Amino acid sequence: MKRGRLEAHLKAKHNAHINSDLNYFQTLKKIFEKRVTLKSLFTAHNATINRTLEASYQISLLIAKSGKSHTIGENLIKPSISAFLKTVLEKDDKDVKAMPLSNNTVSRRIDEMSEDIEIQFVEKLKTRKSSVQMNESTLRDSEAVLITYVRYIDKGDFVEEMLFCKSLESTTTSKDIYIYSKLKNYLDVSNIPMKNITSCAADGAPNMMGKKNGYLKVMKDENPDMLLVHCVIHRENLVAKNISPVLNEVLNLVIKCINAIKASAKCERLFKLFCEEQNEDHVRLILHTEVRWLSKGNCLKRFMEIFDTLSDFLSDKPEMKNLLTVDGKAIVSYLADIFEKLNILNKQLQGTSIDSIR
Repeated sequence: MKRGRLEAHLKAKHNAHINSDLNYFQTLKKIFEKRVTLKSLFTAHNATINRTLEASYQISLLIAKSGKSHTIGENLIKPSISAFLKTVLEKDDKDVKAMPLSNNTVSRRIDEMSEDIEIQFVEKLKTRKSSVQMNESTLRDSEAVLITYVRYIDKGDFVEEMLFCKSLESTTTSKDIYIYSKLKNYLDVSNIPMKNITSCAADGAPNMMGKKNGYLKVMKDENPDMLLVHCVIHRENLVAKNISPVLNEVLNLVIKCINAIKASAKCERLFKLFCEEQNEDHVRLILHTEVRWLSKGNCLKRFMEIFDTLSDFLSDKPEMKNLLTVDGKAIVSYLADIFEKLNILNKQLQGTSIDSIR
């Protein structure tokens, strides 16, 4: 590859290109590098497979975040991408058809990603101080579960993640919570030191906060330096439940008026038509639900927004007649304002960036 030999080869074999400029030879080089060979075919094919596999994981992650059925990948997402490629870009969709997005594949992808995330998460907890929040709850099918969140500092910011959610197979006393796949067992399996937990928050249930057999008492015995906290949000909700008898009586009258409309499908349809005739912004009332903490504020706010229409629609109801008095309407307005403020406070106490919840 010496210069003299190259010049001699050019003159002997390619005499027609002696006077060609540098750009001509650079173009020839690019064409040579782009030539199709057996090796390049396999390299391009492997690169396509890798990109298709990566896209499969990304779409599976989107499906998991959206909470949709895993069959949506094969039944909706792939046909949508194919339609876009054919119609807009006028390209072949063979790579889309080859992308694995079946129900089992998406489920497997999600499991693999969740396991990897948990491994990274556990590695962080092994070397960092953290606080946990525990809550025992009952699902619709009467299944009791123990939900545990953990909070720690990562890169200067508070990070809150769910540590685990375990079923409680029988009763939900403190000893049962301690036996069935609870916090200590999870920490032992994951090799996370108990001393890394600096504080633990829970609601006011006896099986959690009991001084003798409460679960937090058992944790305190094992880690004496741990700080035990009664959840601030739960305490706020408990305080909101204790209102004076006069206010409670008016609140019950409001709930009875709402139930008088919501209990009958016919009555609710008539009320909707009546609101439309009165050009109201809302045509439905919000049902009060005791177990939902924001329910009182929401239903009272809606009740006051269409109070005049309700007074005409329920004019024959004794409950509504009591609310139409000066004191009755004033108390309803007061309750609506107070519970709206409590709802705002409840929401402000929640969130991953709040450092005063626990």
